[in-house]
Amino acid sequence: MATTKVERQTTLVNGKPVTTKTKTGNVHRVKLPPRIAAEVEARLAASKGFARAPMFLRADGEPITNHALGQAWRRAARRVGLGQFHPHDVRHAGLTMAAQNGATTRELMARAGHSTARAALIYQHAAEERDAALAEGLDVLGGSPTRSVTGTGMARAAILATEKSPDLTAENAV
Repeated sequence: MATTKVERQTTLVNGKPVTTKTKTGNVHRVKLPPRIAAEVEARLAASKGFARAPMFLRADGEPITNHALGQAWRRAARRVGLGQFHPHDVRHAGLTMAAQNGATTRELMARAGHSTARAALIYQHAAEERDAALAEGLDVLGGSPTRSVTGTGMARAAILATEKSPDLTAENAV
């Protein structure tokens, strides 16, 4: 599985791009989903950079500024009728989906590069639909009040729960 290493950021200071350590000062690695990894690999193969170069550059080879990214994002988002969304919403959605798929607070912290649990907890808010799926899974797991729960029994219950609720996976039904 492909991994990307996040070790620095580029921001504008007095109109000039300045590269510094990450906001927390920590380097972190993030495993990429296979489809995204393929896109990143294709992008890197087409770039003029090298392994430690910024991933996204302008046509002149300079890093893309936050301002330029924001402008391009707003134009594209308005064009497809999604003007209410911002670039950070993509990060928020990805981390929320990771939480909904069972990521622990510590795993979210590592994935996002957060240094505090408080920052990671933002992404663990429960969606109403997810809460209903969890309740259904708990009902299946509860079964008969006199039945003892074993590993095999829990696995069987998880499979039953996923058959009833397509949004629930066997891994996070237990």
